[in-house]
Amino acid sequence: MVQNQATIYITPSSPFLYLGVTLTMDLNWKHQHRHMDENLKQKLDALEGSYASPRQTLNIIRTAIIPSLAYAFAVTPCSYPDLDKWDAMIGRVIKSKHNLWRSILTAMICEDVHSFGLGAPSIYVEYHRRSAVALVTSLEDPSERHQSVTMHLLTHQVAQLKVLATTFLSTREGTSLPIKRQLNLHVRARQIACLHASSST
Repeated sequence: MVQNQATIYITPSSPFLYLGVTLTMDLNWKHQHRHMDENLKQKLDALEGSYASPRQTLNIIRTAIIPSLAYAFAVTPCSYPDLDKWDAMIGRVIKSKHNLWRSILTAMICEDVHSFGLGAPSIYVEYHRRSAVALVTSLEDPSERHQSVTMHLLTHQVAQLKVLATTFLSTREGTSLPIKRQLNLHVRARQIACLHASSST
């Protein structure tokens, strides 16, 4: 009993909503990815069917749609195919509103306006930015305990991934899939990987 209410047993694979993120006890992120897909599609369909001008469309995507999608980026592992898919979905609406051919590359509409692009925001950039900000904010938290826990998790997770990588490289057996699966479970290691990726581009 919790606050005079019976507790409900949830199986490890059953999704539940926690602070706006769909989680499972076994950290299966497919439910959260599906929620993000549906949420983005619903908002983009409404925007495409609206009377918003091309400039208004870009502003709405930049200030409302991408932030709603990016809310969970700091904790949700997203693969490059996921980011590609969301960029393509957003790009389709922008092209439609600007009466552009659908065959035009998404990279062209994301290019800066001074380089003859539309300056459309990129999901890639936002994903790496949110992940990097989450890590740096935790490492610089006013609470020494919070800083210590974050640093301990980061060093432990990176060390564990290094062991897996060294084993894989020394034996040359199997695939790198176990490393990728572990990265999905290690939020701090994933955040520093995003920080490294954004600094090298």
